[in-house]
Amino acid sequence: MEKLTINDIATLAGVSIATVSNYINGNYNKMSQKTRDHLNKIINETNYRPNSTARNLAKNENKTIGVSIADITNPFTSVILSGISEVCDKYGYKVLFTNADNNPDTEINNIIRLRSENVLGFIIDSVNPNSPIYKSFDNLTSVMVDRQAFNPHIDTIVTDNASAVQAMTEKMMAKGYDELYFISWPLDSVSTRLQRYQGFLAATGYENDDHLVTVPHRGDKPLYDEFNQRIKAIMEARGDKKIGFFTMNARVFLRLLKAMQICNYTYPTDYGVATYEEFDWMLTMRPEISRIKQDSREIGKQAAQMLHNKLEHPEQKQPETVIIPTSLIIKDSF
Repeated sequence: MEKLTINDIATLAGVSIATVSNYINGNYNKMSQKTRDHLNKIINETNYRPNSTARNLAKNENKTIGVSIADITNPFTSVILSGISEVCDKYGYKVLFTNADNNPDTEINNIIRLRSENVLGFIIDSVNPNSPIYKSFDNLTSVMVDRQAFNPHIDTIVTDNASAVQAMTEKMMAKGYDELYFISWPLDSVSTRLQRYQGFLAATGYENDDHLVTVPHRGDKPLYDEFNQRIKAIMEARGDKKIGFFTMNARVFLRLLKAMQICNYTYPTDYGVATYEEFDWMLTMRPEISRIKQDSREIGKQAAQMLHNKLEHPEQKQPETVIIPTSLIIKDSF
């Protein structure tokens, strides 16, 4: 037997859906005892159990937040989600998550699906924050995290990208490195990658992209082989130079480390290295990796808190960018 709906119960009882809704939620003021007993009998006989969505609709109370995620496989994202969940649990929000898998078209479809659920508001970790779909978003009910639009009209919470990388790169330069390289996924107009690269350029003074090395984000083996050959060529051409590498995130760092291992190079003997992001597995490496620690959980918490504040106290204002500070962890990797 198919699961009964609130409409079915209303039909069986010969009453309106509103009457059933009122009964489910304990609103008996305009209901006779006879009607209450009648509904109680039918609900017990049919074993009808209203779901949470039905209860919310009956109360005219929808406390659901939509969260659009660019890439659920990114370890950074899972920590952000934990911060969002903590705050949403505190205020009694239900959270619907979608994963775009780094596909802009999937992201748009996810947004449309979330809208069909009549969510109260959105927290967006966007593949493409410049997508035209976000022009239809209201700053009163939306918050972006991590990536920034070129002309933002939604409040955005980001980490300290440019100045943190500049500070770490300056630390490396102070150790007497002759050349430094910035290793990154393709920049592709992604704000986080561009800002970190700008911090690197500000510290080094390089005026072209000769010291930018890109590794595929998701590519076929030949593309990764090409990256490995580029790293090998840099190492073989270094001569007596002391060279170092800054990687734009932890997964890029692992790609660099793998390329170096293929050629039997080790840090800090053959090269120096530092990275953006900190994860627990880095603590097991010897020497430990110098890194920029970002508080990803705090990003999620502040995004959820900001959205809650907007929903509780709507006030139209100019969008702002909130920067979560980072900290430099200096170890012996360079």
